Amino acid sequence: MKKLNIFFMVMMLMVSVSVNAQQYTKSTVKGIANGFISELMQGNLKGTLYFFDPSYVAEQHDDFLKGRTEQFVAEFLAGNIKKDYYAITPQLDRIKSIKVKKTFCDLEKDEIYADVKILMDYGVKYTVRLQLRVTDSGDLRFIGAVG
Repeated sequence: MKKLNIFFMVMMLMVSVSVNAQQYTKSTVKGIANGFISELMQGNLKGTLYFFDPSYVAEQHDDFLKGRTEQFVAEFLAGNIKKDYYAITPQLDRIKSIKVKKTFCDLEKDEIYADVKILMDYGVKYTVRLQLRVTDSGDLRFIGAVG
């Protein structure tokens, strides 16, 4: 009987996680990306942290970068101009616009991202892929490189 109860509890947890994960679509990804962009363009760097996986923030922002939010966000938005030709880490106050170009959400393959086009005030344009994942609490948040 005890084994049956444990099995039932595990199955209910799996169904709960599965139902939570199924609510995410390309439209959800676009909404999250646009929320992040809105906070960034308003200059609310602390507000952008909400859009990141808390464990990623703890490891990269808090521990590795010692709370340097501007550096954390700028490095997250780093990309290449002309595919592998020239790397850029933007000065956040020089970003003129950011627009979502494409979103993708395949939870079975654990592939969730938003491609955003960034235009700098001095004319440079580039696209960067913002990766997301479903967190332990079931939320969809950004992740990036650590180190």
